[in-house]
Amino acid sequence: MAHNLTVDELLALLKDESLKPDSIAEEMECAGVPRPQPAQVQAARDALVKLDDAGGIAALPEMLALALVHAAGREKKSDLLLQLALRPEKTLAKESKRELQKLKQKGVAVQEIRPQGEAVLKPLPEAEAPPCYASSIDAYGERAVWWARPARQGVEVVQVVISDVKGILAADALGLSRRSYREFVKRLPRTNVVTTAEIPKDHARQLIAEAESAGVRNGFAPPESYAQALRMLGPAPETPPPSPGLALELGDDALAHQLAGAALFDDPLFVSWIPEEDALRSFALKVDEIGVSQLYIDAAQRRQAFERAAEEAALAYFTPPRRSLYARRLVEMAHVLAGAGRIDAAKTALAVSRVLPDEATNPFCRALFSHALQDRLEKEKPPPEPRAGSLITP
Repeated sequence: MAHNLTVDELLALLKDESLKPDSIAEEMECAGVPRPQPAQVQAARDALVKLDDAGGIAALPEMLALALVHAAGREKKSDLLLQLALRPEKTLAKESKRELQKLKQKGVAVQEIRPQGEAVLKPLPEAEAPPCYASSIDAYGERAVWWARPARQGVEVVQVVISDVKGILAADALGLSRRSYREFVKRLPRTNVVTTAEIPKDHARQLIAEAESAGVRNGFAPPESYAQALRMLGPAPETPPPSPGLALELGDDALAHQLAGAALFDDPLFVSWIPEEDALRSFALKVDEIGVSQLYIDAAQRRQAFERAAEEAALAYFTPPRRSLYARRLVEMAHVLAGAGRIDAAKTALAVSRVLPDEATNPFCRALFSHALQDRLEKEKPPPEPRAGSLITP
């Protein structure tokens, strides 16, 4: 059932001692979640204090149980998560495994989950699983994704160019030997302006699925070659995996990185990022007016007017849907930047992505416009040269 209550919001409600259980239950119902009993809300609150009873958590309504799973991940309760990952409740087990994976990425020692039951076919050794990759994102929300899986004769590869607006732009299904795939990977772009990062296989598949959905939603059909690629790709993950960019730790510098959003455009990977054509053209006209207006007596006043115009353009451009779109792009770019060793920029991208859905006043939003036309302002004119023979000089 669709709802608009996030795990963070639910945890905040549970931790708010001023709220009674029936008030929390009512808030959950208003957000579209099936209303739990007040006793169940209180049980969740009690479990949140200790985070040690897997059976008690599993007995809760699903949304309350998932909130406690996320709380256990943040508290690094790997033993509890391991117990929950082995539960028969499918959604609860999957989310617990995902939290365990996040802990592993952060360097926490996590006991491996042994496979349940007997395998019908002996899988290929995990070490032989080929890596998957994604490129950086350009100004139009486009990037390449390389999804790969082991095959008896080598590696099966799906190469897709995706857009988070137009969907699947190009798709190719390839069969390569392992040696050929290693050579293929070496040729992937790794420059300052376009680079490539390794990503989990499920996330690569999810990126392709999300692009397909976006294209269909916006009226764009995928190319015919995508049908063949789909046969190789198989179904998308039942539960979308988290972006690897979310695993980056901001520490105590989150606010500083949020305020440094404009600095992202100093990184070559963001130089090409500009607003959509109509918005940029409108801003350019305003900049041209500022450049020739007699209202501004010097370059400093024109620069101030330029920054005000950029802020006004950003406020109009960054509607809620567009803020969410750019926030998703920034989370993905955080992982790409981290993979390229640009950790400071990666943290800034992630920090901005967290606040962008709620406001359009971040320096990043204004700088998207100002950096695109920063050289367009007419430079301050030098004093006029004295006329030949004139007795009056400036």
